[in-house]
Amino acid sequence: MKREDRDALIKWANTLTDKELEKEYYNAVFDCLGSQCEDMYELGYDMRDIEERRQYEKYLGEKSSLLGRLCEERGIEL
Repeated sequence: MKREDRDALIKWANTLTDKELEKEYYNAVFDCLGSQCEDMYELGYDMRDIEERRQYEKYLGEKSSLLGRLCEERGIEL
């Protein structure tokens, strides 16, 4: 995740209530479950598309980790 993306995410998360942040964390975790890259490979997708998806899935994982850390800093029990 780029520094500017991380800073924007933190700034956005700071505007949320504890309940909203907890909900966003669980949504982010759900979004990063599983990978579509293997299916894309088997279905013959272009390698650029697969790499783009891999980068997006990496971003989703980093987003959920960051939101989890912010929850812990606020004392939100997950």
